[in-house]
Amino acid sequence: MAKNNLRVSMEVGNDGVAVIKILNPPVNALAPPILAGLKEKYAEAMRRNDVKAIVLTGEGGRFSGGFDISVFGLVHQTGDLSKLPDVSVELVCNTIEDAKKPSVAAIEGLALGGGLELTMGCHARIATPKVQLGLPELTLGVIPGFGGTQRLPRLVGTPKAIEMMLTSKFIMSEEGNKLGLIDAIVSKEGLLTVARRWALDIAERRKPWISSLQRTDKLGSLSESRKVIQAAREQAKRTAPNMPQHQACLDAVEEGIVFGGYSGVLKEVKLFNELVLSDTSRGLVHFFFAQRAISKVPNVTDIGLRPRPIKKVAVIGGGLMGSGIATALILSNVSVVLKEINPEYLQKGIKTVEGNLRSLVARGKLTEDKAKKALSILTGVLDYSEFKHVDMVIEAVIESIPLKQSIFNELEKVCSPNCILASNTSTIDLNVIGEKTSSQDRIIGAHFFSPAHVMPLLEIVRTDETSAQVILDLMTVGKAIKKVCVVVGNCTGFAVNRTFFPYTQGAHILANLGVDVFKIDRLISSFGMPMGPFQLQDLAGYGVAMAVGKEFSTAFPDRTFKSPLVELLLKDGRNGKNNGKGYYKYEKGSKPKPDLTVLPIIKESIKLTNLMPGGKPLSLSDQEIVEMIMFPVVNEACRVLDEGVVVRASDLDVASIHGMSFPSYRGGLVFWADTVGAKHIYSSLKKWSEMYGNFFRPSKFLEDRAMKGIPLSAPASTSQAAKSRL
Repeated sequence: MAKNNLRVSMEVGNDGVAVIKILNPPVNALAPPILAGLKEKYAEAMRRNDVKAIVLTGEGGRFSGGFDISVFGLVHQTGDLSKLPDVSVELVCNTIEDAKKPSVAAIEGLALGGGLELTMGCHARIATPKVQLGLPELTLGVIPGFGGTQRLPRLVGTPKAIEMMLTSKFIMSEEGNKLGLIDAIVSKEGLLTVARRWALDIAERRKPWISSLQRTDKLGSLSESRKVIQAAREQAKRTAPNMPQHQACLDAVEEGIVFGGYSGVLKEVKLFNELVLSDTSRGLVHFFFAQRAISKVPNVTDIGLRPRPIKKVAVIGGGLMGSGIATALILSNVSVVLKEINPEYLQKGIKTVEGNLRSLVARGKLTEDKAKKALSILTGVLDYSEFKHVDMVIEAVIESIPLKQSIFNELEKVCSPNCILASNTSTIDLNVIGEKTSSQDRIIGAHFFSPAHVMPLLEIVRTDETSAQVILDLMTVGKAIKKVCVVVGNCTGFAVNRTFFPYTQGAHILANLGVDVFKIDRLISSFGMPMGPFQLQDLAGYGVAMAVGKEFSTAFPDRTFKSPLVELLLKDGRNGKNNGKGYYKYEKGSKPKPDLTVLPIIKESIKLTNLMPGGKPLSLSDQEIVEMIMFPVVNEACRVLDEGVVVRASDLDVASIHGMSFPSYRGGLVFWADTVGAKHIYSSLKKWSEMYGNFFRPSKFLEDRAMKGIPLSAPASTSQAAKSRL
């Protein structure tokens, strides 16, 4: 079988060992034709008298990255489960594990998901050093489906198996060897030789012939296993309350422990098939493909350009943002020149970078040596003399237009003509920042989210003038520093902050309509956001709330709601988490608690806005409260799509998950909106706009889609503004 470089091959040596190889670059994904090819080659090996044993391996230095996820996409489109091949029983149990001839897996590079499950069906596993092993299926809303929930506990013990599956984290072959998942670690050169010998030793009974599914020695007693499973259930309820796959995975493990491995395999298949059609799996699989798509930017990544090397970057401003950006860069071996205006500020900035690194070391995320090496490539300066040697500058000073303009004016004089000039502004139009320069083609936005060395998203903001080369270069730097890069157009707030500015505003409208602020936060947390809008405002600080509110009310005066609440809180001496007093009380060592002394202040705000119909608090269902906060966000997303601020709707999904922590299992903001339906969103907003004003007025794009029954994620007909961007 061969199709576009995709095949399963078999070679039988003089020693009587058949080496079966998987080839499907880049990661040898288990596409249906590969799985069919494996069955075919195994059948042939069983028939042939010259074959005594089998070695199963992958070509190109990798075993297999797992099942071909695009098949899930097909199942989601059609609802047809028959598109899923029968692998667990037919291939792994019947063909490999229960065969009359033994199999040994020879593993290089990685064996993840279905790839690792295939190896566990073999009778031994030989690996090279530093191989990644794991079962990350839960990140796609499903559970391991080729017997992984049964064989992993039998090979490494129930606690470790549950931890690996529920966290989706991989381990290295060295740890796998200690745990009993890997039988031996050998050099790359010796892999096939050792695996062949091992396979023959099993066939000729010099080594034990072990079927993983029959083992029970590592399972412990039934009562011990039940305790471990129960504790995992409790933890999953707390950490993943909206993720059915966690409990299903534990159900499958428990079934196998109580009723035996084969019974567990059948239960696993049943649960897998149910989960594949769940909304959670649809959302997570969409998110998986959406993340892949962001790296394709029309007229940037498809015109044959090569990224230029960026070895040295200057960061202007050593505050929270600048020091976070500097940390992210030096951690990825990019030298940084950090500039401040005086020695005191510079010292503070360098100390913050050191603190960031120390905290990573303390949490075991970084070794002491790597932290030292990172610090050694950081230089602090007070003037621009070093700037002539840098490949890129990232300005991260306060949001002041005159200050940013004067910096960019200066940069044009001191930097080399190829140096990229980037701004970390979160709201200001880049054309305004660069209007006093003549280097518009190398001006770009590098909008990091705080804290910059932790938050995964980097919004790359292009103007109509930014050159494709500069965009590509910044995308490459972003990837090198392990950021998720979404290329967006230039407007107030760009994609994420602009889309989400109605989030807090909707919450304030509800508060001024008499809805309990703590209830709002609870419901939004249950929806899947990490915290509600009021707690978020406490965390960001009220100064930020005031500044951002001002930016948006200037840019979009027709649809902003001016709530007096934040000013009243400030007047009362509150500043959220900054001073321990806001909507919540913040005491060291304990979780934030609702501060009931805030209620009279909210009452005063209600009186000032006078929004309540007939002066009575609004009585809304839980669903309506969530919708009144989230639907205006969808409405703004529709304007962002219509103006072509993002390349595709799925880019906004990725940005909403990584930038605003929108729940990934809902697939991102636009994907979720499509599951709710444009019609319902439109009619709700229309009704509320008639009752409570312009803030809720549906956008033209939303109205159009709702009337025509077109999904919000379908490509926009592209307005003139969008066409010029793309």
